[in-house]
Amino acid sequence: MRILARYPDVDIPVVSDVIEPRMEEAAKLLARPPERVIDYRRILERKDIDAVIIATTQHWHGLPFIHACQAGKHIYVEKPLGHTVVEGRAMVEAANRYGVIALMGTQQRAGAHYRKAVEVIRSGRLGKIGLVECWNYSDRGERAGKYPDSDPPPGFHWERWLGPAPLVPFNQARLNHNWWFDYGGSTLGNWGPHHFDIVFWAMGVNQPRSVVATGGKFVIDDIADTYDTLEAAWEFPGFLLTYRVREFSNFHHLQSRPKHYGICFYGKEATLVIDRDGYEIYSNTSRRPYQLYQFPLEPPVETMAGVLYSPPGKEHEGGQDGSFQRLFLDCVKQRRQPPVELEFSHRVSACAHLGNIAYHTRRRLEWDGEAERFRGDEEADRLLSRKRRKGYELPEV
Repeated sequence: MRILARYPDVDIPVVSDVIEPRMEEAAKLLARPPERVIDYRRILERKDIDAVIIATTQHWHGLPFIHACQAGKHIYVEKPLGHTVVEGRAMVEAANRYGVIALMGTQQRAGAHYRKAVEVIRSGRLGKIGLVECWNYSDRGERAGKYPDSDPPPGFHWERWLGPAPLVPFNQARLNHNWWFDYGGSTLGNWGPHHFDIVFWAMGVNQPRSVVATGGKFVIDDIADTYDTLEAAWEFPGFLLTYRVREFSNFHHLQSRPKHYGICFYGKEATLVIDRDGYEIYSNTSRRPYQLYQFPLEPPVETMAGVLYSPPGKEHEGGQDGSFQRLFLDCVKQRRQPPVELEFSHRVSACAHLGNIAYHTRRRLEWDGEAERFRGDEEADRLLSRKRRKGYELPEV
């Protein structure tokens, strides 16, 4: 909302949140005081609304998205697309049926260095790529923390916040929704779609063949139920994609990169590592003989620092973030679908969900991407959706 409000052709007349203090914070960011509503459906009833932003907890993406489609409102929705594979599929079908413009917030792909890196990878310059690694290493401290159950503070509409999730007493720790599987998908659900969006784009794939994962909560002592350590791997035709999570240490195995996250493409001829600050390419064809501990390390053969992306003929503030939201606005005004199809974003999100399902089942799962079912595993299939509380079911599309 901060980003979109900067553009002179955007008016934000109404905001909604079931935590009223948060809604007041949002309202103060806007130059013209907006209307505040607890029930987002009041927004969808308005005739002066063209588009909506859904930046809720992950378990609240699906229902307002489908309601917005039914109301003919265009949608910018945060990642992952849905809280489950089944919910994401329902969202794609709703957008298609009602003909709305919808874009999922994988804004980093607007960075010029990401676009250049994809060109490098697709050109074959790295040679045959056999492994793509993704990671998030960051000391999360106490994460959700340890709090006793209590009454919700004034202005916290707790039952509504829980929505489709099980009804439980208020606990401040649950507001850190990423660390609870009932409301989020841990770091894999939160960050995975960003990584996988780039990987799928660069490698020209849209479905894994299989997935396996292991991990646990070994270090962090909070009351949430998600892991602090994860190792997951997806097999694609011709290469392996891996993802690592460590939430109790900031140490990076690639010390040359400043970020706590990244993607590394290992090719026969060269290796490319990238994050939001830029990329580096290292040659694998040096004439120096291989030694186990060889110092000094050879420098990269090419680097590109992050460059603010601006579409042709336009100059926008905000770098990767601002230009991606601007892309959404322009698509709405021109009544055209974004270049990033919602189907693609659904499959990117589903890849993250499959990793979490493999973590729960603790076994290798074979994936039928066309049917969006696991092969011969009814238990894993049941985890493709979640039971929704009465009154918060997804409507028929």
